[in-house]
Amino acid sequence: MGIITVLDEETISHIAAGEVVERAASVVKELVENAIDADAHRIKIELFADSTAVTRIIVTDDGIGMSEEDALLVFRQHATSKISRPSDLAAIATLGFRGEAMASIAAVSQVTLVTKERGSSSPAACRVTIHGGELIECTAAGAPEGTSVLVEGLFYNTPARRKFQKSVATELSHIYDMVERLALAHRSISFVLLYQGKERFRTYGNGSYADVIAAVFGATFAKELVPVEGTYGLVKVSGLITRPGSEMKTTPSRFYLSINHRQISSRSIQWAVREGYGTLLPKGMYPAAFLDLAIDPRDVDVNVHPTKKEVRLSRERDVQRGVQDAVYCALHDSPVFSATKPAEPAVLDTPKPKTVSPAVPLPETILGEAVAPYERRARPAQEIQKSAAAAFRQTDKQLRRTETFEVPETTEFVPQVLGQIADTYILAKNEAGDLIVVDQHAAHERVMYDLLLARQRKGLAGQELIVPIQLHLTKRETAAITDLLDVLAGAGYLLEPFGKDIWMVRTVPVVSETLGDPSVIHEIIAEALDKTSGGGEESVLDRVLKTAACRSVVKGATPMTLEQMQRLLRQLMATTSPYTCPHGRPTTIVLTKERLAAMFLRT
Repeated sequence: MGIITVLDEETISHIAAGEVVERAASVVKELVENAIDADAHRIKIELFADSTAVTRIIVTDDGIGMSEEDALLVFRQHATSKISRPSDLAAIATLGFRGEAMASIAAVSQVTLVTKERGSSSPAACRVTIHGGELIECTAAGAPEGTSVLVEGLFYNTPARRKFQKSVATELSHIYDMVERLALAHRSISFVLLYQGKERFRTYGNGSYADVIAAVFGATFAKELVPVEGTYGLVKVSGLITRPGSEMKTTPSRFYLSINHRQISSRSIQWAVREGYGTLLPKGMYPAAFLDLAIDPRDVDVNVHPTKKEVRLSRERDVQRGVQDAVYCALHDSPVFSATKPAEPAVLDTPKPKTVSPAVPLPETILGEAVAPYERRARPAQEIQKSAAAAFRQTDKQLRRTETFEVPETTEFVPQVLGQIADTYILAKNEAGDLIVVDQHAAHERVMYDLLLARQRKGLAGQELIVPIQLHLTKRETAAITDLLDVLAGAGYLLEPFGKDIWMVRTVPVVSETLGDPSVIHEIIAEALDKTSGGGEESVLDRVLKTAACRSVVKGATPMTLEQMQRLLRQLMATTSPYTCPHGRPTTIVLTKERLAAMFLRT
């Protein structure tokens, strides 16, 4: 007897379900995408949960609906209305096309579908009930035109899959994120999301990008965006991006991209957006970007990922170039960056040079009247001294915080400081006379991280604020925050609810008041959310502490006195791992005397 076995239909359906239905958010995604493909103008998502899992999902639309015959066929594998022949795969214009979604959902849950065709002369709708892939009943029912799908008992017949599901808060966070992404990609459709009967999210289907962004992130955030619009080569780009000088993130957590209204993730397009900013984007930072790209469907292959999260572009370089040009033009066409009329050259024999207006408006307290070009470039020595003194005082303050670090005395020789290069790297020599180059930010980050970790272990992480900080969270952050409260408290942040999507920050880490900045807290929450998909609470806490350490220490391009540099090296040598920062980057590079000799061909 051979070793090859033909799998039965039940096993095949469970394997397919495992690829398509990863979690509750996958069910919502597939049902909402079906509603969009059905020409819906209004889509309502209702969620219910107990203490352990999302128990019910209901998606209702006013789309074209189905006949009784189609309502039964929709639960069969590879049954679809989107394609009918192989050539259709070359130019897919719908979100779904594989014919796997409904069959996969029905294989691992209890599904009730009620549907009525748009314009049907029959007063009755069709109700189909499927449990674990088996038809339970097909009856007539009363319902309006459109389709409603109720999903209960997700993974009830696959306990192995069910035990790998995350907490309710985490699952809701993924669902909110999914619905927000779909709403951003389909702005002419009205979306309503309810949890336990209470509305959590609504868009109005008026086609406005800004209105959907305001519904997700708030009206204040939406006002800080620059519109992107136009056709560049083979791609038409529309959307909004962060105005330079506004809040940026260290992760692409607010990057929303859709191609032909299909939400996807793409590192290559992320790169193109950042390249479009050029020098307007701080190093290591990501702007918010809400972009929809219209590309000929024949140039887009969507059949490369089971859940359609990624696509392949036949002319990716051209698309990248188009996106880069669109971002660049949007930023430089903005009034903030509009070029002024060039000033006439100053006459050499005129005692006072002619003045010009700056290209970028500056505060009156800084600029006053218009200043001649060379006067703007040449800062008075007294002003430079004041600025340097302020920088030195700030650095001194940061170093004093980490001097409270309770570490055992180290007998290791502390390198002797020689100077500083580019206000970023400390030059020193060790006991053997080797040259040591120290990245001051990475070094201080290691010191701060060890300090935060030590205080967390002793339960001394936070200090109470006299005036609590009010924090406005997105829907995704609000859904996930309850799972993060203990982790944030361990890092020094005590948060309490204060109304819809508003939390009050009662304590912050004791080491720096900058860690109480709302933008920093948002970043720390975003980092924690990115980590919750894998690893336990300890790994999330570690990510939070690393982010807090990074935001509260001496940065690069910061001048330091010899005494300050020596103090920093002394603190660094007292840490547990002085040769790397918490993220694994090196803090020091050693150039031995032998290596230097070889570089100068003295061997």
